[in-house]
Amino acid sequence: MTKKTTINKIVGSKAFWIIISLLASFLLWTYIMSTEEIEMTFSNVKVVYQGADDLRATRGLIVTGADADTVSVRLKGTRRVLGNLSSADLSAVIDVSGISQAREMQVSYSLQYPTNVDKSSITVLSKSPETISFSVVQEANKTLEVKGVFTGSVKDGYTAEPIQVEPSSITLYGPQEELDAVDSICVYVTRTDLDKSIEPTNCPYVLLDKDGNKLKPKEISGNYDTVSVSMPVLMNKDLPLTVSLVGGAGATEDNCVVEIEPKSIQVAGDTTVLQKLNQIVVATVDLSSFATSYETTVTIPLGNDLKNLSGVTEATVRISVRGLETAKITATNITATGTNRHVEITTTSLDVTVRAPAGAISQITADNVRVVADLTNYKATSGTVAVPAKVYVDGFSDAGAIGEYVVNVHFTGG
Repeated sequence: MTKKTTINKIVGSKAFWIIISLLASFLLWTYIMSTEEIEMTFSNVKVVYQGADDLRATRGLIVTGADADTVSVRLKGTRRVLGNLSSADLSAVIDVSGISQAREMQVSYSLQYPTNVDKSSITVLSKSPETISFSVVQEANKTLEVKGVFTGSVKDGYTAEPIQVEPSSITLYGPQEELDAVDSICVYVTRTDLDKSIEPTNCPYVLLDKDGNKLKPKEISGNYDTVSVSMPVLMNKDLPLTVSLVGGAGATEDNCVVEIEPKSIQVAGDTTVLQKLNQIVVATVDLSSFATSYETTVTIPLGNDLKNLSGVTEATVRISVRGLETAKITATNITATGTNRHVEITTTSLDVTVRAPAGAISQITADNVRVVADLTNYKATSGTVAVPAKVYVDGFSDAGAIGEYVVNVHFTGG
């Protein structure tokens, strides 16, 4: 097949002419888009004050009270240019950089187009409004505390603590007239059935007037846009008060009747702490320190991680020993241990109060009572010293001596 035949075959094909038609249509469309002029209206074009930030920073002046925030313009231009524009691409620009003092103004504005648009190819047919009235005033400031307000609900058995806000105050900037209307700053926290603490979260704040109505001032700004809000939520729990009894002098907790007033208090704390806590031990009592009854008032100990909801800070502890009797016995078996030094025990007899079950107390004699002074820590001592002594009641495991005892020891040699 010759080259000419091939060309004739391509030119005579249906596909060739379809391609030619499409190409011609595209070229015609491109020509129309490039040359045909149309008119379009762009609404809600934002008004921008050029140099406003510098005006505020260097002269303390701000723009306020504008009678329009947006404008509407009707433009004429080629379909290709205007068809690719939206109101968001345009700005109505007012240059305020040359203003040096507070004043009332009414000025016209210029349209700003995207950088890739040739503004000379666009004709402004109309503007609405044609001018913008506004005020340039001295900026004022006002600092107010931020109040946290909880508007939700807390689950039964839990307590919501006061909301914590950081920073605790906000400085507002704007026209004095608008600042005067602001009475307070609030941040609202809304949750339902809370049973755990709200961790620090950034939240917006609102401005309120003196009647508690929300304000939406146009020209006020703050030194912070949001605040960090947190709120501890504590678990509530009734905890019984108890004492720890140290057995001694024949008495154990089985021989004792313990009364504590109050019997319990309500506390609040972190869930992880309270779930592990079932009682509060208010005191440790050595049963060998008294004969038949004991009473004391103690401060209820609470850690820093617990809060006393009941408000009662003291408890009265009463202990009675039942089923045991006491007897006074003069002990003469007095010895010392814990030293190889030459010592003389100058205490030759010691009155000891012994406690034991009723059936055993009458059987205990001086032969069963032994007093021992431990001299281990007196290696460098000289002269006569009163040394604490321990009393043993031999042969009676359920008996013991009440109270504390000392014996006099004279240290003579090295």
